Amino acid sequence: MEKNLTRDLQKAKLLREAEEATEELLAEAVEWQESHPQATLEELEVEILQLRQQFGERLAHVLLAPREATRPVPGPVCPECGQEMHYKGTKKRRVPTVIGDVQLERGHYHCETCKQGLFPPRSRTRTDE
Repeated sequence: MEKNLTRDLQKAKLLREAEEATEELLAEAVEWQESHPQATLEELEVEILQLRQQFGERLAHVLLAPREATRPVPGPVCPECGQEMHYKGTKKRRVPTVIGDVQLERGHYHCETCKQGLFPPRSRTRTDE
């Protein structure tokens, strides 16, 4: 029952975001079309692909954000030395995905031995970030 409630809440949040994104992107599309009355088919296609990209990024954020903000206990194992990594709090981060970069708040871990950073799941960061 709790799983269904969680699923319903996630679905409702996703629908709200999709509706908001649709309204905003449609307004943007209409404005673009009005300001480009002589646009070629190729220019229209590029604009449509950009709008689709923005829509996908917003929906991905809704689905990924809650998952990424949680921190595993114990910390993940360092991929370099195998030692447990220590939780250092959360950071906002633009994460590359198949549909484009998505900003997430993610747990950050650090290995005291190797000085490696990690933003789970499985994405390494440079130590100077």
